[in-house]
Amino acid sequence: MRVVRKLVPAIVVLAVVGCQQQQQAAEQAPPGPAPGTPEWKIANAESAAPAQIASGATIMDWAASEGAQPTELRAGSNGWTCFPDMANTPQNDPMCVDAQFANWANAWMSHGTPNITATGLAYMLQGGAAASNTDPFKMQPDSGQSWHVEPPHVMMVVPSVSALRGMPTDPMSGGPYVMWGGTPYAHIMMPVAAASQ
Repeated sequence: MRVVRKLVPAIVVLAVVGCQQQQQAAEQAPPGPAPGTPEWKIANAESAAPAQIASGATIMDWAASEGAQPTELRAGSNGWTCFPDMANTPQNDPMCVDAQFANWANAWMSHGTPNITATGLAYMLQGGAAASNTDPFKMQPDSGQSWHVEPPHVMMVVPSVSALRGMPTDPMSGGPYVMWGGTPYAHIMMPVAAASQ
């Protein structure tokens, strides 16, 4: 009986320590699906837009290689399409686009000419990063240059890029500006939060 009495406090201490370690591990583990899984990509893509848009959007994964087609992760019903974070940029940059902006995005990805027949909108409420504000196909900044970090924003395309002439092109102006001006991929960037310095 003495042995049992001596063991009980030790067992209680071990049990308490074990529970504390499990709790700490649970607190350190990120909530939700494991990064990179289809479930994580869907949740990440949905974070690009307001819930009332993202919840009914089609979720697509980026093409696995150049020339390949994006993969559908979830069918949608509201005409919007959301993509998860682009792995080749340093920022978390999911995006949700309407049908017109999807035409623009498909043309950009295939280096084709955008066929925009009406105003198109896209959300990037997690922000993003671009290698260049002037070259739509630059995938990495030049040596010694930094990525252009974008705050959370809404984007807009219009049928005629000539209508964007004269708008600011400085990303640090604090207001709307034109990205990739002077190209067929020119579009308006509308920050909805302050840029981080």
